Amino acid sequence: MNPAFTLPGSSGTFHPWALLFAQNAEKDLDFDDGLDDMDDLDPKPPSRRPLVLILLLLIIAGVGYFLMDPGALSSLTSMITAPASKTQDQAVDSNTPTRSEGKAASTSHPPTPSYREGQLVAVVTPHDGPSTIKLSGDAEGKQPGPLVKTGELLTILDGAIVENTWIYLVHTKSGASGWVSEHQLKAQS
Repeated sequence: MNPAFTLPGSSGTFHPWALLFAQNAEKDLDFDDGLDDMDDLDPKPPSRRPLVLILLLLIIAGVGYFLMDPGALSSLTSMITAPASKTQDQAVDSNTPTRSEGKAASTSHPPTPSYREGQLVAVVTPHDGPSTIKLSGDAEGKQPGPLVKTGELLTILDGAIVENTWIYLVHTKSGASGWVSEHQLKAQS
């Protein structure tokens, strides 16, 4: 049952389906129009700030590592320099004994330490001497250190042999540290 219409002045019948197909085509949808506008804009390059922050953090961590352990830097540099890179003059100089090595080499064995680490000792001075002694800042006695009174209790932290004599790193009750000769100490019971 198809409906059919007759139009005046036409010679035949007209179907409604013909009306649907006879419409004008809709305007073409162009989806590329918006992309042309985007080409005019200059996109920003990606930010490099996170990369710079990470690099800065790595540098700070590396510097902190070498400040915490200065020996790590010297071991790193000794690995980089080749053992054969020494010149002949350096090799001759390294074989000549220093003054302290020459004295230590003249004895058959190094002196035995009088004190051990963690031991409590007291400062002693001669009876006619001063009532205080000056500790040194290094084992060789080249840097000045704090003053301590005669009879003050000290704790032994470390020891070293300098010119065939034991020198001890001591810590005072007040928190100061310095080096002192074994002849200026007496063991506490």
